[in-house]
Formats: sequence, C-alpha cells, structure tokens
Amino acid sequence: MPLPKNNERNRMKILVTGASGLLGQELCPMLDSIGAQYWATNSKIFDITNAKMVNEIMDKVSLDFIIHLAAFTNVDQAEVNQEEAFRINHIGTKNMAKIAKKLDVPIIYISSASVFDGEKLTPYKTTDATNPINVYGKSKLMGEEEIRKITKKHYIIRTSSLYGKGGSNYVDAMLTYSMFNTSISVVDDQILCPTWTRDLSKEIINILSGGKEYGTYHICSSGRTSWSEFTKKIFDIKRRSVFVQPILKSDFPRPAKRPKFSVLDNGNILPSWEESLEKYLLQK
Repeated sequence: MPLPKNNERNRMKILVTGASGLLGQELCPMLDSIGAQYWATNSKIFDITNAKMVNEIMDKVSLDFIIHLAAFTNVDQAEVNQEEAFRINHIGTKNMAKIAKKLDVPIIYISSASVFDGEKLTPYKTTDATNPINVYGKSKLMGEEEIRKITKKHYIIRTSSLYGKGGSNYVDAMLTYSMFNTSISVVDDQILCPTWTRDLSKEIINILSGGKEYGTYHICSSGRTSWSEFTKKIFDIKRRSVFVQPILKSDFPRPAKRPKFSVLDNGNILPSWEESLEKYLLQK
C-alpha cells in the first residue's frame, strides 16, 4: 500500500488507538510528516472495550489503516486487576480486529516479548512457541490470537521495554532518580532489549508505506542487556555519578513474574540498544 500524495482527497486515513501513550506520542508527529490524516484516540473518547460504541463510531468514518496501540501495560497491576487487563488487551483487541475485518483494512497490533516464558538462551524467533508467565503476557497473547483468527490483513509487532519522549519511562525515571541519589540497586539477572519509541515508530511508518508482508514481526533494539547494565549506561552517557549495585530478581520480589530472558530475534532491523540510547539521551 503506497503512501498517498499529500492532498486531502488522497491522504491515507488512519485510526490510532492509545495515541496518548508513550509510543503514540512519538508516532503521531511522524504520521503528520508523511501527510497522513489520522484520528488520535484515547480511552476517554474511544473505549475499545465497548463494542457497540466502537461500531457506531466506525460506521461514520472511512479508513485505510488501524494502528492499535491501546493497552493495559502495567505488568504488576495486571496481576491485581486481571479482569481489567484481559478486558483491554484481549476483548478490546478483539473488537478492533473485527472493525478491521468489517472495513477490510489492515491493522497493526503492538504486542510484547512477554508472550514468551524467558527460558530460552538464544533470541526468540517469531516462530517460537509462546508461553507467557504473567497476566500481562497472557492478555497480550490472547490479543494476538484474536487478530490472527479474525483478519488476515494484520501486522503483529512484538517489542520490548519501550522508552522515549512524552511519557513515563524507565530512562527518564533513572535520570530523575540520579538528581537526588548516589546509589541504586538494579536487577542483573533479567536480560532484555530496551527499545526507543522513535526507532519503532519509523518501522511502523515503513509498514504503512507497503514495506512488509502481513504477519508477525519482532521489532526491537538489537543486542541484549540486563537492567543493571542498561542503568549504568544511562548514567555513563549523562555523566551522572550514581553507583549501580547489581541484585537478583529474587532480591526484589514483585507481584508479576518476569521472564529471565526477553531478547527477540529482530534480524538486526533496528540499531543496537547502546546506539539508540545514546541518541535519545544526547537530545535531552
């Protein structure tokens, strides 16, 4: 699907759910830059869990694409509010898949490395068996399954540990912490691939331009790191004198289990996590 010329009649029409979230705040300005006409929605104006309301609104618009970002993303709170997590990540996604099918338009769904159990020692491929170990991962996987079942015109994007401008994220939280503290204890036995929202947004724009076949993709930073190593790198780049003490996950119990290994095989589609982190921090 090639990008249209930038005029009112031919502009690509896109619905973006969850547009006020971390990824949406990076992506929407990029949609502006390619001349797309988009509806940036959030839960206050577009409740994806309300099938009746969703259908009534969608009957009044024409679309070329749906970018489904809306999600319940607090991993620990998902264990406490399981019904709400499944209502948003499963039922809400099912409703959006039905709309995409009804309108015969492609849908992009942002999923997570949390659909895997973390027991593997090499990066997860898109074809590897899923086995989530927490409610968040289970709810995101159920969203994936609804997308695949309902419409062939889909792009499922699994990503990992997003950070970026415009919202609460780990990198900015560490910068704030470093202003008032000189040491911190951080988990060292959880391996992941933290991803800059700008990098992911660029790949979503590539999908809109017709750059990929329908299917499931792993789009995250290249390489791997632990939370403690990632934190050290944040402080090193910004020249903050904060001592990072590596600890085990078991030393820091939380409501939700975390996979030990959440590295995705992305085919080196994005830069290394070190390169992207430095670019993000140098602009702050």
